[in-house]
Amino acid sequence: MILSATKTGISPEEFIAQYGDDERYELIDGELIEIEPSGSHEQVVALISRKFNVEIDRLDVPYFIPHRCLIQPLGTFNAFRPDLVVLDEGELINEPLWA
Repeated sequence: MILSATKTGISPEEFIAQYGDDERYELIDGELIEIEPSGSHEQVVALISRKFNVEIDRLDVPYFIPHRCLIQPLGTFNAFRPDLVVLDEGELINEPLWA
């Protein structure tokens, strides 16, 4: 659920530096967006995450689901905090912000 939007015109780099550890915000098209998921939303995310983890274990692949992370699509002014994302551990060596 989006609670409020404030025109900021900040870059993804500025957003990460200022709000990277603050889970209340995302950056969409240069605008700072305050987010607050509901309890029922979190229950659905937990269920889906559990199902994905079972499949990851069954397939024995080097994937994992981080508890929280920030995703910045290349060439955009966005920085999302996805409800759920599956990452390939082997690809993280190519990600300078994953340290």
